[in-house]
Amino acid sequence: MLYPTETVYGIGCDAFNDVAVNRIFEIKQRPPGKPLILLIKDRTMLKELVAEIPPAAGRLIEAFWPGALTLIFNARQGMSSLLTGGTGRLGLRLSPYPLIRSIFNSYDHPVVSTSANISNEGPAASVAGTPTSITDKVDLIIDGGKIHTMPSTVIDVTGKDIGYIREGIIKKTQIERVLYDRDKTV
Repeated sequence: MLYPTETVYGIGCDAFNDVAVNRIFEIKQRPPGKPLILLIKDRTMLKELVAEIPPAAGRLIEAFWPGALTLIFNARQGMSSLLTGGTGRLGLRLSPYPLIRSIFNSYDHPVVSTSANISNEGPAASVAGTPTSITDKVDLIIDGGKIHTMPSTVIDVTGKDIGYIREGIIKKTQIERVLYDRDKTV
């Protein structure tokens, strides 16, 4: 499926369908050792997927979810290595985008959500801007028109200190304000 999100156009599938997940890697020409981002329905789904929710993650969730913040957690034992890239970690986001919210009105699995581009190329802002090598291979295309192309901010919350993986829509200063203005020990 090719679809718009609050950040960029994405391609995705049922995160628990290994055949579909492998197809995403093939379509994107993405190395299988790279973890994928999953969209989740709610915090209940989050708790089902992760080993723990560290206090810093809890603060970021309160401040920015639903929103364009992807948090990397230690995965619950037994999660597919296709999703974690063999790292034991999962990138999760709770999207506010109406289309994504409507998908979760009738669907109870996390959804793989990776940018609609060939691996290491820029993200697509529209269906027309998506490479035909992708549009020709997906089963469903949802055209939401042109959107902005600022990716989500990605923060790793698995260690003692948080790790900034990618600055996107949410700026590092906003993250630090939430983490450090409340409690100087984080």
